[in-house]
Amino acid sequence: MKLNKHLLLIFTLIIFTGNIFSQKTQEIYIIVKDQKNIPIQNATILFDNIEQPIKTDSKGIFKISTKIKPKNITAFSIKHGINTISYHGKKYNRIKLPNSKTIASSEEQKPFGNFQYRNIYDYIRAKQIPGVTISSNNQIIIRGVNSLNSSSEPLYVVNNAPVGLPTFENITPESIKKITVLKGSDAAYYGLRGANGVIKVTTY
Repeated sequence: MKLNKHLLLIFTLIIFTGNIFSQKTQEIYIIVKDQKNIPIQNATILFDNIEQPIKTDSKGIFKISTKIKPKNITAFSIKHGINTISYHGKKYNRIKLPNSKTIASSEEQKPFGNFQYRNIYDYIRAKQIPGVTISSNNQIIIRGVNSLNSSSEPLYVVNNAPVGLPTFENITPESIKKITVLKGSDAAYYGLRGANGVIKVTTY
């Protein structure tokens, strides 16, 4: 009886250990280029809409060692737009983004007055976007939202892709086409991530 128990324990440990080692770390390389095959530096990479901690280098290359096996990989650049590809477990992947001219249908449509703003915070203050308050240290709060956690920071969505604060802060005012604020039932689509409200930015 004791022997059977020992064998069962050993068998369980073998399965458990096998599961741990089966989650191998893999290297994923992504090169991001525009339609003219020019590498895009500082592009944001998202795995299944989760922003990754590093951006593309001067050669447009993103590389990471991870246990994550995403279904989709998204590359986003404020100047070049956004594109998503399906991930099939390959080590090397290529993503092409639209050219900036594709994003802006005509130069005449761009609001050249936006060049007067130093950053996106100045833009939001000047436009007095309803429902948004910005403190002196650039903390954004959406009025009328009851936070479900210790943070009051809203979710930032740029061209339909959730992004982190660094990416949001790097949006140049002259590239902004529209800003929309969502809260309550309008933000329910984003689940808990949108509990503090959502700021959606559409760029040219």
